[in-house]
Amino acid sequence: MNASDGNDERPGSFSADSWQPAPRGPGGGGAPEAPNSTPGSFSPVDGPAQSAPPPQQGVRISVPSAAELLLGIPWALWSFGVVSSVAAWFSPDWVSLSIVVLWVLSGLVVIVPATEDFIAKYLYRLRRPTLMEQQKLDISWRTVCTRAGVDPGYYRLWVEESDTINGAAVAGHSVAITRWALNNLPPRQLQAVLAHELGHHRGGHPWATLLVFWYAQPGRLMVSFIQALFRLGGRVPALGCVIVGFFALSLAGLILNSMIFGNWDWAGYALLPFLVPIPLAWFSRRAELMADRVAGELGYARDTIAFLYDLQSQGQDVARRAAGWRGALYATHPTLADRIRTLERYTQGTRS
Repeated sequence: MNASDGNDERPGSFSADSWQPAPRGPGGGGAPEAPNSTPGSFSPVDGPAQSAPPPQQGVRISVPSAAELLLGIPWALWSFGVVSSVAAWFSPDWVSLSIVVLWVLSGLVVIVPATEDFIAKYLYRLRRPTLMEQQKLDISWRTVCTRAGVDPGYYRLWVEESDTINGAAVAGHSVAITRWALNNLPPRQLQAVLAHELGHHRGGHPWATLLVFWYAQPGRLMVSFIQALFRLGGRVPALGCVIVGFFALSLAGLILNSMIFGNWDWAGYALLPFLVPIPLAWFSRRAELMADRVAGELGYARDTIAFLYDLQSQGQDVARRAAGWRGALYATHPTLADRIRTLERYTQGTRS
């Protein structure tokens, strides 16, 4: 596939211009040397030129990220109820209170920089790049960050051991790319993927996703446990009757209590987490389109479109359509066709 600059760049190959750094003195040129830094950290000697825009670190919370945080509150309340109920089994009371307080504070721990490596390695199962992988990443990442006016050393680079084509923006300062994408994408398309993930970071989406995920876990575990009970009851009829009878009596008691005392707050409290995933998925799709927009503003609109067309030719939208209306309603990513159309409108509007 030809890149937008007219060079013949086949998947898995990097052009000489993309591989060679600028000469560093009279003896400059030749093959680039291995960076003198820890894999996964940006090599200082390969940093942006002095004429680059001033670094602009920090996070600007986008509308989808703010909406995701707000929509995560019902699940957090459910989780708080689950943790409080479990903590109530312990005595004395200070032990129960300590359990609840520790759970609340645990969400703050996940945003501490010291835990970032742990989250990347064990929660997202990422690894640090090898020296050769770091060489490829540094060159592309430096180009993207120079265009965006950010310090490339502000972020950590990771590799996901996968044969899929994907990237990830991990909460903290981490950007990941799959091994297949790193080894096979042409340089311009690799930069487009990295620019998309940088767009997620600039909008605060990784932070919002991780916080909502963390505080929703106790509630989701309880829902999964209930679902497992009903599946078990379906295989064992006698046990199924007991399970259905228990939940039916509990529901009837709640309804009777509401009719007598006129308090229906529990109904909204119980149903809201089941309704939240629909708008939450919609805002997540908007966040993906906004990240595509950032890549377009950095000059990678046509490269992103070419990349998405490649994914479309592999049938990824076919699998999405096979999931039906339910899959479309709860999908966290737009269809490839929607992303392509949005970027094509952007290129037509900006004549880029």
